[in-house]
Amino acid sequence: MSQQRVKRKKKAAVKKVSYKDKAWYEIIAPKSFNFKSIGEIIGLEKGIVGRTIENLLYDFTDDFNDINLKLKYKVTSVNEEAKKCNAIFIGHSYTNDYIRSLIGRGSTKIATIQNLTTKDGFIFRVSTICITIKRARSSQQIIVRKIMRDILKEFAISLNHEKFINGMIFGEFQSQIGRVAKTIYPLSSATVIKSKLVSYPEGSEDQEVADDGFDIIEVDVKRSRKSEMKRTERINVKKFTQTRTPRRTPEPSEIKEASNNEEEVKNESSDEPEEEKVKNESSDESKEEKE
Repeated sequence: MSQQRVKRKKKAAVKKVSYKDKAWYEIIAPKSFNFKSIGEIIGLEKGIVGRTIENLLYDFTDDFNDINLKLKYKVTSVNEEAKKCNAIFIGHSYTNDYIRSLIGRGSTKIATIQNLTTKDGFIFRVSTICITIKRARSSQQIIVRKIMRDILKEFAISLNHEKFINGMIFGEFQSQIGRVAKTIYPLSSATVIKSKLVSYPEGSEDQEVADDGFDIIEVDVKRSRKSEMKRTERINVKKFTQTRTPRRTPEPSEIKEASNNEEEVKNESSDEPEEEKVKNESSDESKEEKE
């Protein structure tokens, strides 16, 4: 039997999947996101598990400030009867245009990438950046980078993955990093720009996120002699904010007064030499009379 006949038989044995054989499935967010519907996906039951879907944080908060943050989910199980899929959070990222808008001319971008293990065994790869107002020294960048790493590590050790995700997305980690790092050098922004779920324990289930807030984390930083001074003495923030007074257009009455003053000055200057001439003539006449 030739090879061409074998290939034809294999092609005949494989049945093509048509559009009618597929079905639409609704994807449900994890429990930490209140089981909200993310969207719909089409496919077969076997091929849906493992597929990913993205949506915006704006879909949960209805706040236009969150329109630049994308959330990623992965389908873990399918309910064929209800046509619904359960998904797990696998990461987030900001759009590229938003990240570029944070970096201004003359500023310094301080970036870190690290793997963090939460209290319940979830491992996330987190990327964080801090943007300074002006160009920072290399020694200052090293200290700020260490602050970023230590604060995120402390949060990961003490929190479950649901609370850790909440802190990354809603800006709690950013505010705590900025609070400590600005004592080394003034910052314009501090952002967790990207996260990715590297691994997680099997059989783990999401739990509800408690609204008890986050603890304030203090980090011991080894500072140089200059950084031991008070912030107000070390950094003059007024240098970075130049205030310009707008030019005021003069009124017509002011223009007339200025022109009149100029004419008076000219007349006074022109009158002075005539008086000197008269004095000189009178002095000459008195000399002649004496003679």
